[in-house]
Amino acid sequence: MRSLTALSLGCLLSMSCAVQAVPTTLEINDNIKPKSSNRYIRAVHQEIETGTDDLNKVRYAILEGMLVTKGFAWVYQGEGDGYILARFDYRGDTNVMRIEYGASLVQLKYHDALGDYVCKKLVEDICYKNSRGYYNYIKNLRNSISKQLARL
Repeated sequence: MRSLTALSLGCLLSMSCAVQAVPTTLEINDNIKPKSSNRYIRAVHQEIETGTDDLNKVRYAILEGMLVTKGFAWVYQGEGDGYILARFDYRGDTNVMRIEYGASLVQLKYHDALGDYVCKKLVEDICYKNSRGYYNYIKNLRNSISKQLARL
């Protein structure tokens, strides 16, 4: 728990916290090394079309997706203008994703982590190199949010 508090305080004290989040179209830079497979990167960070311009519905779909994710549910960590922070804890490792949303897109971006989920190559909040477990857990969250958005 002490590590998690440090993780939260680090965000509050650093300038790396997003002031206003804006999801963008994913463009993978193949020149970045080391790098995981493009397939893994897309499975996590590819933008999702919302199908609605109602931000309240988009926000609700994200929160619902966090709760019904395959495996363990994600915990609400906080939010700001255009983003929700979602935290996942597993066997002493912690991952925090920033789920950015707008009127037409939702995108998951790496925010912070402890233990095995720390990104080994982070470029513009896109994790280019991490473990397979990281990509699997985040992919499940992304798929769950996508399903909830499709229900709108």
